[in-house]
Amino acid sequence: MRNNMITKKLIKFALLFFLIGLTACDNKLNPGFDSDDYEPIVPPEPVRTMDAMASGERVVLSGASLTDIVLKWTPTEKHGNTVYRYEVLIDTIGGDFTKPVETIFSDNNGLESQLTLTHYQANTIGKLAKFRCNTNGTLRWKVRAYCGLDQALSSLEGYFVIFMMDGIDDMPSENEPVYITGVGTEDDGDEAEAQQMLRQNEGIYQTFTQLKADQPFIFMSTVEGRKCYYYVDDNGVLRERNDGEDYTVTVPQSGIYRITINMGEQTISYDEIGAVYLYNHSGGYRQDFNYLGYGKWGVKNYTARKQTESWAGSGETRHSFKMEINGTTYRWGHKEKDKGQPNLTTDNSYYNLYQLALGTDPWDYSFRFCDELLQWGEKQGNVYYATVKTDVTLYFNAEFGTYTHRWVASETNED
Repeated sequence: MRNNMITKKLIKFALLFFLIGLTACDNKLNPGFDSDDYEPIVPPEPVRTMDAMASGERVVLSGASLTDIVLKWTPTEKHGNTVYRYEVLIDTIGGDFTKPVETIFSDNNGLESQLTLTHYQANTIGKLAKFRCNTNGTLRWKVRAYCGLDQALSSLEGYFVIFMMDGIDDMPSENEPVYITGVGTEDDGDEAEAQQMLRQNEGIYQTFTQLKADQPFIFMSTVEGRKCYYYVDDNGVLRERNDGEDYTVTVPQSGIYRITINMGEQTISYDEIGAVYLYNHSGGYRQDFNYLGYGKWGVKNYTARKQTESWAGSGETRHSFKMEINGTTYRWGHKEKDKGQPNLTTDNSYYNLYQLALGTDPWDYSFRFCDELLQWGEKQGNVYYATVKTDVTLYFNAEFGTYTHRWVASETNED
């Protein structure tokens, strides 16, 4: 037993000396931090030479261009293995680069001594700089070299000129109406009486209106408080007038037109409008409408009629409206294929008008007469006639925010 205790004590002492030896050895091999063993970080020198797109070069921007715009400079002086990155600051004439129009990393996430811009990117920068479409704009640029928190801005600067892409600068928002006005329109040049166009979608507006041959008209809107005018150039491209310009639009022939403009695509289309009428497919009955002005057609003191059919002993009331557009007759009907009959409390949305595709079954997407309003009389032969005369108005304008129509009892209802 005694020998075992001595052996255990000897083992403990041996372990203690071994650990002391390791510690002494570790201190000898790791003496601590030595600055001579590390490469210092040297702040970057400023870029001193601009090599490309720095001397007033002019670029006509085009969405179809396959050639990019490349800004180049001579890299800052290297120090050992220190890695420098670059940012390009872009400003306009009069700017001091404290609030540049745009700041962009150079190629390869800031490692290359050049910046590549597509024509679309350059056009976007031009818009940030408030350059107008189809005009020249000068962009100035400097390079900022940096490493960590250290940075240096070039004292020299380059500049180049871009001719902005085609387009419309002031696009009206959803809450900024577009109007048609001018001597050639129904307002005779009085902008206060200008006809509002119906907004179809973003940038797309449409109106039905009467135009005078060879008399000027224009489209207008107020965008962010600024009065803007839009015209069509000799190539049929929709454009925005610049300050001091007086371009207008004309048509060669007087008539009623449906005009559609697309500001995003800069297009315009004209459709000539002929006869407009109510049509009962049962019996083939037609009631012509008069043009009332400002995109409205109507008839007053109208006596509605319905004809009996084998499936409709009390009379078939389905009807729609027809319109001659560029010589072709189109139907305007309900948005639903087989909508029921309205009454006096039916929501007005029932009467909204939708242009139907050619070839649509003539019975489908029809409206039905309101019996409560018309008060049908006794049958005469195979036809019932309304005892209440009505004024029927088609609104192909922006008055209700959609194309629609209304039936109201005429002021006089005499036999």
